[in-house]
Amino acid sequence: MHTPEYRVADYDCLNVKLKTYYARKRKLNEDTYPDFYDADLRQLFAAPAGIKAGAYLRRRRRRLLNAVCQWTNEKKFPVNQLLARLTRRCDELGLHVLNDDPQQDFRVTAFITTLVMNYLFTGKFKRTK
Repeated sequence: MHTPEYRVADYDCLNVKLKTYYARKRKLNEDTYPDFYDADLRQLFAAPAGIKAGAYLRRRRRRLLNAVCQWTNEKKFPVNQLLARLTRRCDELGLHVLNDDPQQDFRVTAFITTLVMNYLFTGKFKRTK
């Protein structure tokens, strides 16, 4: 049996702990995880009762899509995918929105516009701070 000689120089690049490696990898791809937008969605749709947030987004999808695409100059396909992800996640979280809140459309449009602008500048739908 032949065992090759161990040379430290061959493995010198392996100086990162596995925990650190996966933390960096998660940070790099964080916008692909399902819970990425949860904190923002819970803040945006904080009503204890009312219309389901997913139904609210589905009903206003075309209007939101057109407004965001008009002001960001982004194509509709990626914005529509983002809206679909947000809608799905709202359904999974069971979030609600008040029926008679006139400011809700503005807040939702501002949130989605912020995500799209971050995407345009960084290539990722980053979460707001």
